[in-house]
Amino acid sequence: MMSMKRGRLLTLIVVACLVSGLIMTGCSKPPAGNDASNQPQAQEKVLVLGYDRDAETLNHIKTSWYSDALIYIYDRLVSRDYNFNYKPGLAESWDTSEDGLTWTFHLRKGVKFHDGKPFTAEDVKFTIDTIKNPDTASPFAGDLAAINEVVVKDDHTVDIILDYPFPNLLFNLSNTAAGIVNKEAYEKYGDEYGSKYVVGTGPYIFQEWVKGDKIVLVKNPEYNWGPEWMSNRGPALIDKIVLRTIPEENSRLMELETGGVHILRNVPAAFVEKLENNAEIEIVKGSATKLGYLAYACDKKPFTDVRVRRAINHAINREEIIQYVFRGVGQPAYGYLPPALQDEYYQDSEKDAYKYDPDKAKQLLAEAGFAGGLKLTLSSDNSTENSRLAQVLQNQLKQVGIDVEIQLYDSSSYTAMLKEGKQELFIRLYSWPNADILDWFLLSSQSPYPNHSRWVDNKTDEMLTKAARMATWEERAEEYKKAQKYLIEQAVWCPIYVPDNLIAVRKEVKNFKYHPWMLQYNDGFDLEVK
Repeated sequence: MMSMKRGRLLTLIVVACLVSGLIMTGCSKPPAGNDASNQPQAQEKVLVLGYDRDAETLNHIKTSWYSDALIYIYDRLVSRDYNFNYKPGLAESWDTSEDGLTWTFHLRKGVKFHDGKPFTAEDVKFTIDTIKNPDTASPFAGDLAAINEVVVKDDHTVDIILDYPFPNLLFNLSNTAAGIVNKEAYEKYGDEYGSKYVVGTGPYIFQEWVKGDKIVLVKNPEYNWGPEWMSNRGPALIDKIVLRTIPEENSRLMELETGGVHILRNVPAAFVEKLENNAEIEIVKGSATKLGYLAYACDKKPFTDVRVRRAINHAINREEIIQYVFRGVGQPAYGYLPPALQDEYYQDSEKDAYKYDPDKAKQLLAEAGFAGGLKLTLSSDNSTENSRLAQVLQNQLKQVGIDVEIQLYDSSSYTAMLKEGKQELFIRLYSWPNADILDWFLLSSQSPYPNHSRWVDNKTDEMLTKAARMATWEERAEEYKKAQKYLIEQAVWCPIYVPDNLIAVRKEVKNFKYHPWMLQYNDGFDLEVK
C-alpha cells in the first residue's frame, strides 16, 4: 500500500437497482392516470468507482486516510485547476498583507450547506479552530500550525493571521482535509458525524455508507457555485456516485470488465496490456505525484554509515525494475520528489544521484568494513507489485554482497511493524503533491513515525524549517531544492521509481477529464445508460 501523507484519498457511492453494473432508480410505476405511465422510465446515471480499501471515517478532521467521497461532499476555500494552479473555491478572492502574516479571504455569497444552512465565515473559523484544537487530535493540525488566529470580520470575510510567513497556506487550504464543515451539524451529531451524518456544501450529498461495501452520494440539485475554471459550475450531470470497496485486485479488474465498475484508479501495471486490448475500456495515463523508494533505519548499524547507504543506491538498477516489475510503465526516480512538482523539484536530481554501479557499491561496502558482505532483512507489504519489487531488489543487492531475507506483511501489520521500529531495509511509496512531504517523513520531530527512516539530523531540520517559512512561494521552492540536494548527498533513501497515474475508464463514461489530484466528476462528466 502506498505511504500517504495523512494517508490521502478516498471513496463514494450507492445502489438502488443493479442492472449490468449500472445502478438505476425510478423503477417504480408512475401514478395511475399519468399520461407518461406508458412511457419508458428515465434511468438515473449512477457512476460506480472501484477502490481497494474503505474509508476510515467521513469526518475528515479526524482521519489521515481521506476517502474520495470527501472531495465531492465538501468544498474548500481554495481549489486547484487542471494545471494545478490555485484558484478560488468557497473563497472568491483573497488578499495578503505586506508582511505576509494576514490573509483576508472574501467568501462566496449564496452558498448553502446540504441541510439548507447558509455558509458563513463562522463555519470557516469553526473548521480551522477545530482542526487546530489539541483535544481534537487532528492529523492535519500540524499543517495549520502557522495559523495563530482566525478572525471573523463579517459573514463573508475572514482573516487568517499567521505567526510567520507561510506561502504553503493556499496548498493546505486546497486539500481534502480542509473541507469546510457545517458548525451546527458538526456539534449536533457529535460522535455520529462522519458515519451516519455528513454535511458539506459540495456538489454531492452524503446518502449512505455500508461499511466494507459502498459509500453512496447523490447530486446536490442546488449546487451553482462551482469554481470559475470548471466548464460546469452548476449541478452535476451524473445523479449518483457509488464508491465500492473491492479489496482483491483481480476482482476489481473483473468488475471493470463486466461493467460492475466504471472507473478504476491506480491500475496495477500488470493489468495495463490486458485492459488496453479491451475495446470497452480506455487507459488514461497522467503524471503522478508519487514516489517509490527503498528506505532503511538510519539510526541502526550499518545504515549509520553513509558509505553503506550510498552503496545501496549504487547497487539498484532502476531501469531493470521499471521494465520487469512495472512493465515499462513509469520512470526511474533519482530525487526525493516526483518531477510532476515542477516548481519544487530539484532539476539536477538525476545528475547528482547515484548511477547503477555494482563495482562502486562493492568498493564502498569494503571501505565501510563489509568486504565480506552483509545479511539484512527486506520488508514490504504483500501487494503483487511490491512483492515482485522485493524479489528484484533481493537479487540486485546480492550481486554486491548484500544478502537479504524478504519479510512480507499485510498493510496494517506493515504499518505496525514500522511504528515498532523493527525495520532494516523496507519498501515504501508515497503520494503527495507538495514538497512538505519531506517535512512529514524526514524532520526529527516526526521520528520514529511517520519518519520511519528514523533520520534525525540537525541540518535537515534547519533546511526544511527554513524552506517552510520563506516569505514567498518562489523562495520556498528554492530552499526545498537545496534540501533535496543535501538529502541526495546523504543518501537518506534510495529513490527507485515514479509510477504513471493509471486510470481505467469504461466507454460509458463521457467527457472524462484527467486531473492530477482530484477527479472532478461534477465538471461535465456524463454517463451513458441503456
